[in-house]
Amino acid sequence: MTHSDPFMDKPAAEVPGAQALVRGLDVLMTIGAAPAPMRFAELQKALDIPKGSLHRLLAALQSRDLVRFEEHGKRYSLGSKVFDLARRTIDQSSVIRAAKPEIARLSRSLNRPCCLYVQDGEFVFVLYFEDPDAGSARVVRVWPRIPAATSAPGLAIAARLPHKESNGKANPALGQVKALGYALSKGDDQSVASAIVDSSGYPVAALCCHYETSTETAEELHETGRLVREAAQRASGNVTTTDNSTELPPKPVSSGPGLQVLNTGRDFMGENPVWCSKHKRLWWLDILAPALRWLDDGGLHPSRVILEDLTGGLSLTRSGRLLLAGRQGIQLFDPSNGQTTLLFDPEEDKPDNRFNSAGLDREGNLWVGTMPLDNTTGYGSLYKISPDLSVDVMLENAGLPKNPALSPDGKSLYISDGSIGALCKYPIDANGSLGQRQILVQGSRDIGHPNGIAVDSDGFIWATMYGGWSVNRFAPDGSLQQKVDLPVPMPTALTFGGPELNTLIVTSTYLKMPAGYSAIAPQSGNLIRIEGDVKGLPAGRFDL
Repeated sequence: MTHSDPFMDKPAAEVPGAQALVRGLDVLMTIGAAPAPMRFAELQKALDIPKGSLHRLLAALQSRDLVRFEEHGKRYSLGSKVFDLARRTIDQSSVIRAAKPEIARLSRSLNRPCCLYVQDGEFVFVLYFEDPDAGSARVVRVWPRIPAATSAPGLAIAARLPHKESNGKANPALGQVKALGYALSKGDDQSVASAIVDSSGYPVAALCCHYETSTETAEELHETGRLVREAAQRASGNVTTTDNSTELPPKPVSSGPGLQVLNTGRDFMGENPVWCSKHKRLWWLDILAPALRWLDDGGLHPSRVILEDLTGGLSLTRSGRLLLAGRQGIQLFDPSNGQTTLLFDPEEDKPDNRFNSAGLDREGNLWVGTMPLDNTTGYGSLYKISPDLSVDVMLENAGLPKNPALSPDGKSLYISDGSIGALCKYPIDANGSLGQRQILVQGSRDIGHPNGIAVDSDGFIWATMYGGWSVNRFAPDGSLQQKVDLPVPMPTALTFGGPELNTLIVTSTYLKMPAGYSAIAPQSGNLIRIEGDVKGLPAGRFDL
């Protein structure tokens, strides 16, 4: 026999005992939706609740810090608990964390409000947004629930639903959305939206850019559509990675000796740190911001410059400029004036790929891998780019090759392969070709997965253990020699720096952590410095 809840289909107000709860929620939502704190008389008029009942409801809400009474002015506003719950919601929502850097970048580049919509029945509503106007305190936005069937975010989500969930209703507009990868809505509030999908391809949300006039041309809207589609694709890749890392080993009781967390601000995804001994400066990337960052030795305040597109690879050059590798191809960046010069793009025919972190060998060749924006495995390559810009494809149709590093004698290449979560070694023969792959360290839930790589002067390999709360030192045969516990679960990359090259500098991410870990590991995303006795190798320079 099956049992059903007799109150499941009833409105809340009709469920016995729920009337007071509903009234209390009405009070809370009325205060929250008001443009300014409300007086008692204003609340009573808006809600039409007897004085005594309203006093009791407000007292109950105040006792739980959901409502705050301002003595000066005798007004009611939302309490601290509401904001605490909102912060926890953002931390626990993988889709918000996955989409947050893309929303920020879109809003900044387009100078338009950009929102993250999710669907609730026949409507969609805003879960998170970035707004240039609101940030400048010029306006306060209120985003109402809008019909899913006629809105751009609703159509974008519907176009990605499996056929069995489409209710058999043919919608001609969905065909165009499927073909374009984004949806347009016209009228007084024009908007462009594209769906964010999880690892199974199911739509979980939509990115949407709003135009509040009807003066934009079709060409402008479609250009925005392309940008929104690409941003949603990148965010989908973040959802995939986040959702696949839901369990982590326990946080270490204490961190390793000589460890210091630097107050550099939380990187979405810190990557590819490089120490410049000439200027005593550390350079690194925040891939998803995207931003180039730097910190001078002894400095307290890091600097940053926003980059045009996702950038994952960084290298010094003899000219003093920086080599950047990312979605845009291989570029030169001049720190003195901020100018960027495109050199070339060996994957110009693969617009859905981007470059990963980069490394240099003793001859000054740049080794750099590529990967799809959505983290799909098997479509990346590993390249060796010579100073004359000739290109050799070293690996084709690879998993997720990244963080290349060379042994001191130049006879072995180490990379981390994200598709199998392992540290791999390739012998390099006299002709410069790669031999058979050897898996040195296979990652697991218990120890994490090798990610960033740095080789010390003794030829031992240091690896950040992504999801493992540590940096480990391995011998060339893959045996574990040393483990340094960290206060962050997802270290991403590392390098040797400092005047004696005996300081390990580690980047990390907070964006890719599982839900709830921002409270457990609040220092995630900051740089970590570890003083030790082992020396690294000086960073090479690309000589154009």
